[in-house]
Amino acid sequence: MKSRTTFIITIDGTSGSGKSTISKLLAKKLNFILLDSGKLYRAAGYIVSQTGTKINTAIDYKKLTSQISLKPNENTYEYVVYFKNQIIDQYLYTDDVAKAASVVSKIAEVRECMFNLQQSCVKGTGLIANGRDMGTEVFPDAPLKIYIDADLEIRAKRRLSELLDKGENVTFENIYDSLMKRDDSDMNRELSPLKIPNNGHILDTSHLKPDAIVDKILNLYIITSN
Repeated sequence: MKSRTTFIITIDGTSGSGKSTISKLLAKKLNFILLDSGKLYRAAGYIVSQTGTKINTAIDYKKLTSQISLKPNENTYEYVVYFKNQIIDQYLYTDDVAKAASVVSKIAEVRECMFNLQQSCVKGTGLIANGRDMGTEVFPDAPLKIYIDADLEIRAKRRLSELLDKGENVTFENIYDSLMKRDDSDMNRELSPLKIPNNGHILDTSHLKPDAIVDKILNLYIITSN
């Protein structure tokens, strides 16, 4: 385990609750680097899908995922994902990659490699760790742990608006059902299920804008770090 001279803030929560937006704003406010664990599993899913082999077959997941590396971008305050020394961030946000990530994230060898990679990010002044098991499994002794949630209907409306703005043909009912299934999968999976971490602060974003939530976290940071 790395030295805890780096101040770690974990931000876990449900899909569509706003934790990614909040994490990015907070990283810039504090001049911390953001570790997005979801991007790591997307990277693993992308890499496995590029092998041309069906996921869940005899693949050396450990060998493949061990070739992933992270480097901080001080301009964006985020870790950039590399595979064989090439940036792959631009390939990670398709539906196919998301589906592959959902599968590989349940594989023990992949989670072990991701755990070690995430631990290697504990350096510098501070780290914002965003995901679903950051405060429970990856950094359980972080001094400040946040759990972000929002009403399912509100999350579905937000996601609908985002996707319609991108020109995608979607319906509220399909998004609502998809988020409900995602919640069930995240909370009931065998490996590292989504749950409120010990000593975690629960913040509901249903009726608050991201800036207001960030202000709450900043106040908690001031109290915790003193």
